[in-house]
Amino acid sequence: MSFSQFNQLPAELQAMASLKMLPAGQILFARHEPAKAVFILESGQIQLLNYTEDGQQINHYSVKAGESFAEVALFNEQYVCTAIAHTPAKVWLLPKQLFLNALKQYPDLAESFMEGLARRLHESKLLLELRSIRSARKRILHYLQLHVQTDGITVILDRPLKELADDLGLTPEALSRTLKQLHKEGKINRNKRKVTLRKEFPELDSNHGDSSTSRLDFGAM
Repeated sequence: MSFSQFNQLPAELQAMASLKMLPAGQILFARHEPAKAVFILESGQIQLLNYTEDGQQINHYSVKAGESFAEVALFNEQYVCTAIAHTPAKVWLLPKQLFLNALKQYPDLAESFMEGLARRLHESKLLLELRSIRSARKRILHYLQLHVQTDGITVILDRPLKELADDLGLTPEALSRTLKQLHKEGKINRNKRKVTLRKEFPELDSNHGDSSTSRLDFGAM
């Protein structure tokens, strides 16, 4: 769910919310801790993740300013992942029972909440689709196709390459190296955060989907 302004929430919920300041690297909550609140990120970035038994970090989702997260806490006794401040962050904590009550009382809030969860589910589906592509090169090409703008050739990389690499399941070095190679081959033109696809941009194997239907465009939903 996206709240560009905290004052979009009902007044009684705002009154019970508390603001927490997190330095980069600080844990907001850990997996299996009692789930007492849901959160809205006012500024900064929060990374949701888990760890394997051997300590390997598995990144789930990067929360952006204005987004809510840990919504599963509304229906769970424990948090199901760990949340860490990727950068210095300001986070609103909303007591979960009060938030549930507000969803029942305010239909517009409930609709916004459901829309946000639908978007999150769609984005997670696309990430799984991308990460299932074994070739790093094809994975990056498919990402560019999914995020092309309405002109059909322009992609804006609106995040640092490290964050994008995390989403794609690649190292930053592999992502940077592949983008440079694609530019060298004439498949793309890149000017800082702006990538322009060439007209002869290759089609991917149909098993990985059609970018015209998978693109992150919720206006038609």
